[in-house]
Amino acid sequence: MKTYSIQKFTKSIIAIFLLGSTVLISNSNDSDPVWDHLRTKTILTTDPKDYKKAKPQYSPDEIVIKFKQEIPNAELGIKTKALGLQVNHISPRAHFTSAFISEGETVEQAVVRIKKDPNVEYAEPKYYYYAQAAAPNDTDFGKLWGLNNTNQTISSPSYTTNNPPGAAAIGKDMKVLGAWDVTSNCSSIIVAVLDTGINYDHEDLAANMWDGSASCKDKNGNTIGGGCPNHGWDFASGDNDPKDEEGHGSHVAGTIGAVGNNNKGISGVCQSAKLMSVRVLGIGGGTNTTVADGIYFAVQNGASVINMSLGGDSYSSAINDAIEFARTRDVIVVVAAGNETRNLSTGASYPCKNTNANLICIAALDQNYALADFSNYDTTTTASNRAVDFGAPGTNIYSIFGTELKSDEATNSHTGWTVTGSGGVNNYTWVNRNCSGFNILTIPNDCTLYNWALTNTTVYATELDPNMGIGTYKTFNLPTGATNITVSHQVIVEAKRDASDISCSDYGIATYRAGNSDPFLGSYLSFKNQVRPTDIAFSVFCEKSGQPFVSYYETDFLTNCLGNTQCTIGYRYYSNNDATTWGGMFVRGLYFYAWAPSSNSYGLYNGTSMATPNVAGVAALIRAYNPQLNYTEVIQKLIDGGTATASIASNTKYGKSINAEDSVKHLNQVTGVTATLQ
Repeated sequence: MKTYSIQKFTKSIIAIFLLGSTVLISNSNDSDPVWDHLRTKTILTTDPKDYKKAKPQYSPDEIVIKFKQEIPNAELGIKTKALGLQVNHISPRAHFTSAFISEGETVEQAVVRIKKDPNVEYAEPKYYYYAQAAAPNDTDFGKLWGLNNTNQTISSPSYTTNNPPGAAAIGKDMKVLGAWDVTSNCSSIIVAVLDTGINYDHEDLAANMWDGSASCKDKNGNTIGGGCPNHGWDFASGDNDPKDEEGHGSHVAGTIGAVGNNNKGISGVCQSAKLMSVRVLGIGGGTNTTVADGIYFAVQNGASVINMSLGGDSYSSAINDAIEFARTRDVIVVVAAGNETRNLSTGASYPCKNTNANLICIAALDQNYALADFSNYDTTTTASNRAVDFGAPGTNIYSIFGTELKSDEATNSHTGWTVTGSGGVNNYTWVNRNCSGFNILTIPNDCTLYNWALTNTTVYATELDPNMGIGTYKTFNLPTGATNITVSHQVIVEAKRDASDISCSDYGIATYRAGNSDPFLGSYLSFKNQVRPTDIAFSVFCEKSGQPFVSYYETDFLTNCLGNTQCTIGYRYYSNNDATTWGGMFVRGLYFYAWAPSSNSYGLYNGTSMATPNVAGVAALIRAYNPQLNYTEVIQKLIDGGTATASIASNTKYGKSINAEDSVKHLNQVTGVTATLQ
């Protein structure tokens, strides 16, 4: 289990701002266009499905610089410093550096400035990339319908459409059983999983993990002393232990190459492939540098197929260069289309929209081979210009997972919360309230603040007493060995500032601590982004210039609870002794989650992330059966063998779903030949 530096995470990934205000609207005709935008629910909808905050696209204080080839590797750091930047990372193989920008300069300004330097080939933000998958669901064991669709019902489905799909769906699958009639031996093939890592001790993965202990190369092709004893490399944390801490990468790996015929769990599409764990997504995602370095590492160590069930909204030249390097070494790269229900004819999802010849991008199909309602697609008029290539099973996919704790507090009506402190003369308290059909955790104990903040009502919130300091908290039990502990929530606070408008006189806080006691002396939960107002970062929330503190829907990683059996989160509202004031604080969309690795757990996932490894597994199966086929020929076999599928006929390049049997059965097997990547 890794430990994380909160300070480092904050510096490199998130920018924290404080918002807050008291707004007294006495005339409904008085208008503040930005605040009105919020009050009409364009941003702050009462539907919890709609207020998930878009993830940051790039680091706020770091950029990536690719220097021209005539600049020696030894001078990369020197040239970067000469541009007025602080070097953070140097990649000689890719000939790029990443560096922190100067104080007072924006990322955009830095990129424009540095592009003008004659020694620079390109400069770009340090983009973030995220796992492309919907949240998993605890389930009973279900059959692998994507490999053999018998119209089975998936128990406790996380995707209910077309479950069961109906008798007409029988046989709508990848025909893997037919392909296995030809071959199921993938032992000669290395598949690199660039993801959150792999739980390499799992009963259904351990026997198929790539062994790099004797010899292993770094991303630049240099021999690593001591090899890679943990089956790969961790570029997210910068060490040699790429063990999964979230579950996504293990699920992907199981779909590709879970051990077959071992009387345990499931079977991967390529039952005996060697799985290389390349951790490029840490807790909270990854960057273009981690992804690019992961690609170079995979290629240098003999991977012939790379699976990247990840994506972001921004094109990265660094990642593009790495994929091109993979192409020159005859490596196929399979990527996810993304889960935003986005038409990529105009929308963005990278690296799906990259045009590398060795890259294929996959959409998700449901159990009746309809396009999944979350899957991205591409309706560009000219089919050959579409970014999304194929479709493959991507809903209710059962694979390797771990032990979860999930608590949707709104659904549970916020039961089990302890109230502590003083509620003032009138003894105000924290309660669950259903406001506009949605459960919130709130003080005051009515819907007045909610209605004022999130609807068009002009009714003021209930007045609260001075000298209040009342909090509420709840303790959650953690699975043993939890490596990913998060709380997701949105917080809104109406509390006064002092006359100087500098500090909060009344305020709200959000806190957490390990164990089961009052968390208000623990660590603050500070929000990375606020809807408004813009302010400097504080750990307390209040108004500013007549604007209440309104956060986006945020996810906080509770690193201080790692290594413990319990974790407690809490919220508290304070008012000083100067006067009665109207206001308060409420929390909505409150969701607590913890995950721990397990040697024998399985679960369901949905997403284009789940469709992608199905295709990577088939590509590996083809390469294993005939290693003389180059990447172009393997992709052509996927095209030729694919099944025309109505739901993706006009929104993918080929209009086909993957058919393993038809892609494999007409191949000529090559024997007595050893294929070596140079």
